[in-house]
Amino acid sequence: MKRSLTGLISAACLISMATIGACSHVTAPDENLISAPGQYSGYSEPSYDGYERSSFYVPVRDGTRLAVDLFRPTQDGELADEPLPVVWMHSPYNRRSFRGEPAVEAYPGYAIELVPHGYNVAIVDFRGVFASFGRNIGYNRGEWVEAARWDAYDITEWFADQSYSNGNIGMWGCSATGGSQMQALTTRPPSLRAIVPMSAELDAYAFAVNGGIARERPIAPPGTNPGRDMVARRDAMAVPVDGPDAAALLTAAIAEHAENIDSVGQVPFRDSISQATGLEWWSVSSPHTYLDDMRQAETGVFSVANWDEAGSRHGPFFTFNNLDPDNTKLLAGPATHCDWSTVEADTGLDLVVEELRFFDHWLKGIENNVMDEPAVTYYTYNAEEGSAWRQSEVWPLETEVRTSLHLSPNGTLIRDQPETESSVQVGFSSPPTAETVSLSVPDGGLIFQTEPLQNDLEVTGHPVVNLWIESDQPDADVTAFLLDVAPDGTSQTYQMLGRLRASHRATEEPPYNHLGLPWHSFTSDDAEPLTPGVPAELSFDMLPMSYIFQRGHRIRILLNFAAVGGDQDTEGEIRVLTGGETRSHIELPIIPISGD
Repeated sequence: MKRSLTGLISAACLISMATIGACSHVTAPDENLISAPGQYSGYSEPSYDGYERSSFYVPVRDGTRLAVDLFRPTQDGELADEPLPVVWMHSPYNRRSFRGEPAVEAYPGYAIELVPHGYNVAIVDFRGVFASFGRNIGYNRGEWVEAARWDAYDITEWFADQSYSNGNIGMWGCSATGGSQMQALTTRPPSLRAIVPMSAELDAYAFAVNGGIARERPIAPPGTNPGRDMVARRDAMAVPVDGPDAAALLTAAIAEHAENIDSVGQVPFRDSISQATGLEWWSVSSPHTYLDDMRQAETGVFSVANWDEAGSRHGPFFTFNNLDPDNTKLLAGPATHCDWSTVEADTGLDLVVEELRFFDHWLKGIENNVMDEPAVTYYTYNAEEGSAWRQSEVWPLETEVRTSLHLSPNGTLIRDQPETESSVQVGFSSPPTAETVSLSVPDGGLIFQTEPLQNDLEVTGHPVVNLWIESDQPDADVTAFLLDVAPDGTSQTYQMLGRLRASHRATEEPPYNHLGLPWHSFTSDDAEPLTPGVPAELSFDMLPMSYIFQRGHRIRILLNFAAVGGDQDTEGEIRVLTGGETRSHIELPIIPISGD
């Protein structure tokens, strides 16, 4: 993969001129110094022309040896002789390769591009996977369990003590390697000065069991492990470290993987005990459990999300709102899970430029305005050319106007509340195809939509669905999709959705700042079946978004109802109630558009 790291020129200066300005406020007294979203010049010019890779083991506090690939800058073939920061990734995905390419080049974050600017870069295999020694529990959440919880702390402090390090350590990575940064933050390594967790959760349950709709997970019979084939597959791809004993060391490391627990089994409730581990799994593996520690960390946090991803989009916005506001930033871009190459290709904003600005400030002490500019940078779909990238000091936006669109029995979405109680009847349908990072829009479902819009309408923030239903079944999985319908009848959405299992409809006070949105306990004790013929209110938030519905288009809500467990053959009916005291509606965060 070939990528470029160049300061974006005049076109990028148009990044939301309407809200950021024409870049004048980020220009230092020296006009050659520019630092703004998508732009960076004069502060951190590349001074190295190559790198040297080495691979070795580092022992952590209990003696377990973790496999490390280290990339150090070179100039004319000579290693850098000055101490430089180390930026590393803690990975369950193979430190050496990613989809057939070098991981340090191809894995989102593309950290090898930091090396010319004076950074040491490293990737470390999780304990118990690939070339590292030890036992892994829960595969890509194994860093939360037992001794592994302190591995990132020990590796961070080890890097800080090396002669090539200036003692300031950062971390990078997306998805599971974003989550491993959140885990590292919970132990507060004193040398961990900055992290860039992309698509990482604050609440692991909300990420993996979105809306309380649990995916089927294999249960391990006594003496077996349903993930044994996956363990063997990873072992086969493991790459040894350097040195004459490398092959023997790799064989010894793989032998220790025999005790791995790849699957934690069925953990459907927030308070479920994992049969495989004996742990209250979602509590142990959720960053918000450790918020008191995280808030005490003096670490810069650059929380990153993509709009077109599902469960993994939830966390960054809540991370931003639950940590020290002086140390935390938020970025949301228009692509699928971790796909920042597409963001650069489509919009010109290079994630590596943002990483470099952030790390330069936190790891090198360069005063480049990155923490003085508005804390939130986000992309708005369908914005006028040159104004799609926008900034705000806060999330959600202060200018949002919460506006209700009511479901009416004739299938329309209207602003005026229907006075007469009525209902729309629908049968159960096939559940949408679900993964943690993507959810497909089903062919069937119950549709409500507006008349063609008279003006553009911007929705930026967290919509909330308030649905009244009656069912002849004791439970149902409800998914609400927000779609944009063009005049020709075609529709699109960017994972603009929310979900809830009806039996989890009870709400209570959240254990962290949930932005005033409905929060469900999802515990076994609070689960309550539906009573046939008795109306029940389901209130749940949709994933955050920033989208302009254009003039002449319609806003559509598609509701899908699936039998719990996903049984497509279940016969039953649901009535969606409208009007009166049981008025179903969606509350949209509408942002006034200049000129409206």
